[in-house]
Amino acid sequence: MLVVLDADVIIAGTLAPTGACHDILDSWLAGDFEVAACPRLLWEVEKALKHPRIAGKYQLDTSDVDSWVRRLGAESSHYDDPQDPPPRVPDDPADDYLIQLAVDSDAVALVSRDRHLWHTSAPTQLEILRPNEFVARLRG
Repeated sequence: MLVVLDADVIIAGTLAPTGACHDILDSWLAGDFEVAACPRLLWEVEKALKHPRIAGKYQLDTSDVDSWVRRLGAESSHYDDPQDPPPRVPDDPADDYLIQLAVDSDAVALVSRDRHLWHTSAPTQLEILRPNEFVARLRG
């Protein structure tokens, strides 16, 4: 099963020692499912984890973040950044690329904590799930 994880899921799973996002990352890295990623998605994760407020609060070292992002890239199925994706996320057009990445990769789901993604005009073959919903499916 191939899915797209929104950057917020990866970031939350990286920073939190427990919870649905952490469980999702553990399951992915254990090989329970595959993740589609593109350079833009990995850049968003890196940018957030290196932000001074986050890096300071969680005592993240730049080299550790670089290693983690490289691992995320190596462990994921790599796709090019979607170019000119159709508008599907009216409340946050910057996230249109996530839905297009899911479509381009034939992912079965996009997992996100962002409410604006839960109410989009996503193609019918793509489910947009909250992290706890995705974890329930993995365990189900």
